Amino acid sequence: MTASFNLLDEPWIRVTRLDGAPDEVSLLSLFREATDIAGIHGEIASQDAAVLRLLLAICHRAMDGPEDLDVWEEYWEDSGSLGRDAVDHLERHRERFDLRDPDRPFFQVAGIRAASGKLWGLKSLIADVPNNNPLFTTRIAEGLESIGWAEAARWLVHVHAFDPAGIRSGAVGDPLAKKGRSFPIGTGWAGQIGTVTVMGENLERTLLLNAVVCKEIPDLVDVDPEEDLAPWEREPDGPARAPAREPLGPVDCYTWQTRRVLLHGDDDGVTGLFLGNGDRAKPQNRYRVEPMTAWRYSEPQSRKLKAPVYMPCKLPTDRAFWRGLSTLVAQLSPKIKVKGAGEVTRYRSPGVVSFYQDLMYHEIVPASGLIPLHAVGIEYGSSESTVAELVDDVLSLPAGLLGQKNERLLAVVRDAMGKTRQVADALWGLARDLDRARGGSPDTGKDAGRRAAAAFYQVIDEHFPRWLASLDQEDPDRAHVRWRGLLRSEALEQQKELASAVPDTAFAGRGEGKGRADVSRALLFFRRALNKTAPAPAQQDAPVEDAERTPA
Repeated sequence: MTASFNLLDEPWIRVTRLDGAPDEVSLLSLFREATDIAGIHGEIASQDAAVLRLLLAICHRAMDGPEDLDVWEEYWEDSGSLGRDAVDHLERHRERFDLRDPDRPFFQVAGIRAASGKLWGLKSLIADVPNNNPLFTTRIAEGLESIGWAEAARWLVHVHAFDPAGIRSGAVGDPLAKKGRSFPIGTGWAGQIGTVTVMGENLERTLLLNAVVCKEIPDLVDVDPEEDLAPWEREPDGPARAPAREPLGPVDCYTWQTRRVLLHGDDDGVTGLFLGNGDRAKPQNRYRVEPMTAWRYSEPQSRKLKAPVYMPCKLPTDRAFWRGLSTLVAQLSPKIKVKGAGEVTRYRSPGVVSFYQDLMYHEIVPASGLIPLHAVGIEYGSSESTVAELVDDVLSLPAGLLGQKNERLLAVVRDAMGKTRQVADALWGLARDLDRARGGSPDTGKDAGRRAAAAFYQVIDEHFPRWLASLDQEDPDRAHVRWRGLLRSEALEQQKELASAVPDTAFAGRGEGKGRADVSRALLFFRRALNKTAPAPAQQDAPVEDAERTPA
């Protein structure tokens, strides 16, 4: 009997039930039970994102687009209908979901090999042990001689989405391979973006909220659902790559075959793999086909291509998700003037957020409440050849920010974000000036400023998401006053810590005239900046004019 591991029947997707219980389910079980599942919870967040994107590709194909909002709404109102149609779609393509099929293995290339016959070890497949240096702790006590086919399936989906860049094996039959090697084409497609997901009350709702109707989103109107096919609907890939092929829509993006892979093993599990480069996906202006990330205007790329170019917004590791709020809400994005193109928006919102806004406009979803957003991304190391850090963050967005009559709310949020940056800048300047007063150099002053701003944001990062969520219930003007007060109190606390840490010699200061730096002048300048940005509720604080050390 031919060996088989069909993803439709075999449990391989790790999930959490609504009651909090962990489980492992097959594709068919997942769709049949989607209303009882909270979400995907595998080894790491990027794996969950990769699997979710695969599920969304299945949904799009099962829904035939969906063609329009009316069709989408029928699924929304008929609980379980998405699962039934997804099961039907999967059954029609059952033979293409077998990991071990000798002719058409899922997400792999049958018979692909290196001329040397060399196989890669499992550390190249599993993202939590990059370059023999455990990044996460899931495998510290385990060997990497073999893994089960279920786990291999999860990492196979992940490797296409997030695999680091680098030289890979050159496949026999690939004309682009040179001397047995395939030179870098970049990371997996999902590794080039910062994925944003709208979360629903269960997995079915999450899938529907992110299964966008392309014709409802201006950036995606040119997508033809009939041409946007999944790999299991096309002829299987061979060793040769398609360097000029362009993704045709969300399904293509979610299942983009960045690598050429073949798993090797036996009934006991997977022991190695062939890993080569696959189809390259360039990021320029992919907002026309990719709805799960925000986009930023790129001046260098625009000059190079002599046309406006938007690049995906990756998720920084040194900033909380909320600090990218202007990339999520179109009305918060500033406008910029571009030579030859006039005024353009600096950021383009993720298509999934724009779609939710459209659902609100058509009164399909409530115009109030909170919209949970989940952001996942990977920061790569040198030459993007290693995994450096995983970004996994959530943000509850007040639905009112996406509403039609939201001018006041937008103004309050915009002002709060601006004042936060100004207070952080004031603390940066205070730390720099105090460092000068103690005899520091420009370099040490910059370092001190960065540390002060980071310490401030470490506190603010805890408060801002809660404050933002409160806007769903609280009067915007009252919330605005409350945020300004929080900024002021935290800034004064940081001031005390910074001033109390300087040596006594800093009070005497350094320099003469306008270039003089001492503690008194540093505090004076800081208080002036703070009073301008976040004044005291009743009256301006008196400027600090004496040289008395601020108490700790």
